[in-house]
Amino acid sequence: MHADDPAPWFIISTKPKQEFAAERNLKLLGAEVYLPIYYKRIKKNKEKVEVISPLFSGYLFAQFTVSKLYHSVIYTRGVKAVLGNRDGLWTIDYEKVEDIKLRENNGVVVLKKTCPEFSKGDRVLIDEGDFDGWEGIFYEDLPDQQRAIILLTNVGFSSKLIVHKKFLTLHS
Repeated sequence: MHADDPAPWFIISTKPKQEFAAERNLKLLGAEVYLPIYYKRIKKNKEKVEVISPLFSGYLFAQFTVSKLYHSVIYTRGVKAVLGNRDGLWTIDYEKVEDIKLRENNGVVVLKKTCPEFSKGDRVLIDEGDFDGWEGIFYEDLPDQQRAIILLTNVGFSSKLIVHKKFLTLHS
């Protein structure tokens, strides 16, 4: 590491559901902290809502002087451990952290939307839209690759349904 290189980002493991508390408490110690967040879609009262959630559940990144703050960091409320082994503490490249930051919009990481891939015969569940909660068997992709035909299984007759693939999840 050269004198011009930025300080390394250490990988901090947090206690369950304590990412935001760990972030706040580490900042109080004087550490530079980065907790990437995104909008996570969850079901609440049978409705999909977006909530702020850590991008890497159970982890955040921190820059600090090991000789000055390591002992305080490992005993900070919300922190489980600083990742590493007997050879040293693990770090993430500065460029990787900057790449995540470049994907932010107003401090929130924007994830690329992708349609899931299914194979013929996969059991699927519609988890959004007018048919939320309906089950079926994946039949085929439509030419636009965004929609698919599924065979409904929770109705008393054989029926095909065209549905947007982003509304489907694998059902076990």
